[in-house]
Amino acid sequence: MNTHRDIRLIAFDLDGTLLTEKKELTPRTRDVLEELSAQGILLLTTTGRALSGIPDAVKVLSGARYALTSNGAGIYQRLDASPLWNSTLSAQASKGLPSFELDTENSYELLFENLMDHERTLELMKELTQLRVMPDPFINGNCYMISSKSYLISSMAVTDSMKDYIRSSRTLVEDMEAFLQDKEIQKITINFASDENGHRIDLTPTLQILEKYPEFVAVTGGIRNIEVSDTKATKGDAMLRLAAQLGIRPDQIVAFGDSENDITMLKAAGTGVAMANSLEITKDAADEITLSNEEEGVAAWLEKALL
Repeated sequence: MNTHRDIRLIAFDLDGTLLTEKKELTPRTRDVLEELSAQGILLLTTTGRALSGIPDAVKVLSGARYALTSNGAGIYQRLDASPLWNSTLSAQASKGLPSFELDTENSYELLFENLMDHERTLELMKELTQLRVMPDPFINGNCYMISSKSYLISSMAVTDSMKDYIRSSRTLVEDMEAFLQDKEIQKITINFASDENGHRIDLTPTLQILEKYPEFVAVTGGIRNIEVSDTKATKGDAMLRLAAQLGIRPDQIVAFGDSENDITMLKAAGTGVAMANSLEITKDAADEITLSNEEEGVAAWLEKALL
């Protein structure tokens, strides 16, 4: 039964929301989104990932003409005339499995971004580099990692699928300080290795360092990491900015999320839906709760409300 007849935009987080724990877009979820796209409803990926980290199976959804990345620090428009979208997906990607084979560098246009202050970001990166953490800068749709830190991935308290995603989505850099001198940074994701008790190594000194940078906001992205960006870069603000440009009102938006970085989006949307696996603070910010990402909660809600 259709109870939200005026919805024009469906916004969804990826990890812990649209994708399963194996980072898959299930056939059921894909089919529901394609059916709604055929009705003229826009799809908006709203992720902490960089543009290059969005799985191919999500990029090629018919209605996914825009992508909100780096927690709102960068919004991109898909150039549908690009030959990329006429190419054939690999068997892996067509099944919704993790795949980053499509070259998107020339297939998206940057609409706007909220960048971190350059000098202060360099200072922050220099401090974080001294710790046993992985501070990965997101730049123009791509993500980078200090080569000497990559060994820490294997000690992260996350699924093997998440470890594989991190490895596949990072470009390794030997001298990060030199590399960043002429770069504009959208976001820094700080990932942590864990000790034998499951505690994040160097979490306390990381938080102490971040306290010295009030011009940046730090939120969790759902895998016990910390995502740092300019205070103006939030999913909620970026989503509303894009919607306004498209002539879409907040009450015509339904948004799905599970983590702290989704709260501004759930509050900004006319209907904010939290996953059953969400943090409690995220559930508190939502209007409704759906099933977990493992139970295809996005598809379940959309089937009931819009189909």
